[in-house]
Amino acid sequence: MRARLSAACVVLLAACTTATAPVPPPVEGTDALAQVGRWTLQGATDAQGARIEAAFPGGAPVHALVFEDGNVGLEGGCNHIGGAYRIDSSGRLVVAPLHSTLMACADTARMDADAAVSRLVEGTSDWRIAESWPEQLFLDHADGRRSQWVAVR
Repeated sequence: MRARLSAACVVLLAACTTATAPVPPPVEGTDALAQVGRWTLQGATDAQGARIEAAFPGGAPVHALVFEDGNVGLEGGCNHIGGAYRIDSSGRLVVAPLHSTLMACADTARMDADAAVSRLVEGTSDWRIAESWPEQLFLDHADGRRSQWVAVR
């Protein structure tokens, strides 16, 4: 009788323990840049701190930067522009060389802006998101290029 009771207790204890569930892999595209997704250009300066006028056709920003599923795109100019991005082990944003369609637009200022904004985004940059409403994204490149973007909400 004791042997049966002991065996029953062991079986009950085994049934009450829970196995550790495996940790699911991180979901792709859940970095802070992709969570916001769409950012509009607000400011851009070169290594000397001068405004990059070519990025603002007619004096106003027209480009949006869109992060989704490891890809980044520029919208609002003349061409379709995009490429891959990642966050490196140091937490820096790395944007691979961007690819662009080669449409000839009547508005050459927008074509020039496409090139200027592409150069502004490509490469490795330190980045931060200011806790404001809407959020602001700042990209700072080692060579001195800087840009400011505002979340589209």
